[in-house]
Amino acid sequence: MSSLALFLKNVPAWFLCGGVFLPVAVLLLLLIIHLSWKLQEVEVELSRVRDPRDTMERLTFRPTHTHIHHHTHTHLHRSAET
Repeated sequence: MSSLALFLKNVPAWFLCGGVFLPVAVLLLLLIIHLSWKLQEVEVELSRVRDPRDTMERLTFRPTHTHIHHHTHTHLHRSAET
């Protein structure tokens, strides 16, 4: 007999059900509920977006800029004598 078969033969059924099957089943159900909840949040946020480009900005967590930046460039002019 293999060691797994021997182990399963000597382990009580209540331990397999209560100690292995039930916690795994509960974890899987919680994972499904969590992912479903997150999917609903994303669907609500996507329904608020009018332009697909706004979605990209929100997903990259970059703040949207509402003002224009003016950059001043100073140019150093060298004289011909130097």
